[in-house]
Amino acid sequence: MHARRLSLAATMALLTSTISGTSTAAEKLQVSIGGEFVQYFGYAENDTGTGDFDGFDIYSDGVLEFAGETTLDSGLTFGMTVGLFTYSDSEDQIDDSYLYSEGGFGRVEIGDRDNAAALLHYAAPDVGFGVNDSDISDWVVNLTGVDEDSAFQSTYLFLGEDKATKISYFTPRFEGVQFGASFIPEFERNSNAQPSDDLYNTGVAFGVNYVNSFGGVDLALSAGYLRADKPDNAATGIKDAEGYSFGGNIGYAGFTFGGSYADTRGNGSGGTDSAVSFDGRGFDIGAAYAFGDAQVSLSYYRGQVADSAAAGDSKHETIMLSGAYGLGPGVTATASVFRSKFEADTGADNEGWAAISGIVLEF
Repeated sequence: MHARRLSLAATMALLTSTISGTSTAAEKLQVSIGGEFVQYFGYAENDTGTGDFDGFDIYSDGVLEFAGETTLDSGLTFGMTVGLFTYSDSEDQIDDSYLYSEGGFGRVEIGDRDNAAALLHYAAPDVGFGVNDSDISDWVVNLTGVDEDSAFQSTYLFLGEDKATKISYFTPRFEGVQFGASFIPEFERNSNAQPSDDLYNTGVAFGVNYVNSFGGVDLALSAGYLRADKPDNAATGIKDAEGYSFGGNIGYAGFTFGGSYADTRGNGSGGTDSAVSFDGRGFDIGAAYAFGDAQVSLSYYRGQVADSAAAGDSKHETIMLSGAYGLGPGVTATASVFRSKFEADTGADNEGWAAISGIVLEF
């Protein structure tokens, strides 16, 4: 066993003994397999001016989730989750990978997962492909080169940390309110090496949300904040990473209305590339309606980033109409039609559209 894992085990053992005393598990942890598998088929048209893609394509998505938990005689719960992407590309093959402990004190997570600000965030409702923090640029080409983890395409506060290894704590929900906090030593994941000098480090994230119902009206509100120090050897012009977000949903009689806003600052590519900027803001708004096994939604996203490589802002906007229908337990048919426009600060732009259908299997 690696030293890091031994240290993690020792830390959790100390936490357990401190909170509840020595306990023996009533049953050894058993791991099961769950997850989601999606196949999309669609048509897209682009207007980039050079090398346009117009035609049909197939897009795969999904994750296999290996998860298990056990509750000790004391009532304290321990568990783990490891997600394995069902497709291969240039990115990491592993999705979430973390251990957690939960009890009357709240919940502690250690490993590779989204930070507390992102996990507690609410955004505009969308029942299809997704207008916020989605892969729309796989269909409509993004010519700007702007990092998608900025407010340019997402109100979820990531700022390039990409589920970096972290420790997070979430309080129990009290009167509808829950707080969360994350400590991120380095904006890098799946690495047991000591933090390096060329990546954002000493990051912290805070999130809070409020969820409650009043006479048939469902209300959810959220706020988040994230910051991290720039590298010690950062070049001139590199900034600390920082961002804040707000979001909310309100639902009544099958209707849900919502939106969110984020403002982000800093430089991307781990804080070492001054040609990539996080200095931007974005928002989404949307509405959804559920009737029986069917749902429909209409959502809109607009974002911009002040790119440090040239004068002016790079801009993005997407409007999306989506539908979903439950065919049976764990089987959903979805469809989305959207138009996206990407405008680079250099003057290059692309205004394209796509129509996508898909089958989602949850297990």
